[in-house]
Amino acid sequence: MNYRKLIRKGIAELPGHSGDKTAAVVGLLAGLAVGAVLGVLFAPDSGKRTREKITDKALDFADNVKDGYHSMKDTLSNGRESLKELKGQVVDKVKHKAQAVSEEFREFRDAELSKGSQGGEDPGYTGA
Repeated sequence: MNYRKLIRKGIAELPGHSGDKTAAVVGLLAGLAVGAVLGVLFAPDSGKRTREKITDKALDFADNVKDGYHSMKDTLSNGRESLKELKGQVVDKVKHKAQAVSEEFREFRDAELSKGSQGGEDPGYTGA
């Protein structure tokens, strides 16, 4: 028996059929899903054993989610600590550089002031 022809003929006779096979595919997929659920429910294992399997799988999934969450939390915590250390190092370097530049500026200013006082020029004089 040719089931394809029979299915096509049955679909073609449905009211409102316009040749679009989307509804047929959706119906087929829904049927497969229902069949899978019924297959699990009517499996050779007892209902109690099937429920235990479902419960075990659900608990395993929950444990995996928890492990992933804790792993992510630890990674973020370690990253945060690393960032704090890096921030401290950067702040220390910036302070050190700022002090060095400030000291260089003071030395430069003092040298220029001493040059100006040796030459007899008024250091406040701008030439205007």
